[in-house]
Amino acid sequence: MQTTTSTTKNETRNAAGKSGVVYRTTCHNPGCGFTFDLRITPETVGMLSGPIACPRCRRHGGSLKPQGRIGDKLFAAKLTFRVMGTASVASDDEDLYGNN
Repeated sequence: MQTTTSTTKNETRNAAGKSGVVYRTTCHNPGCGFTFDLRITPETVGMLSGPIACPRCRRHGGSLKPQGRIGDKLFAAKLTFRVMGTASVASDDEDLYGNN
């Protein structure tokens, strides 16, 4: 009976080792603020380099910004988005090169 118990413990430990790391992520879309866990495994590591959507507000194009370690294989991160509707506009007094 003890051998099956130790085997089960080893399998649990091996399964936890393969699970990768978890990013506790907070959406920084104005009005959302949803916190979710994003599990990154060797198979899904490509997600870190591309745009990510928030599972609650569904806004796509977010970038994951790491915020530090919380615990063993647990990291904090924020999901940031580009600000929309704030394009810089040249004023009437200046030309396109900024000279008066």
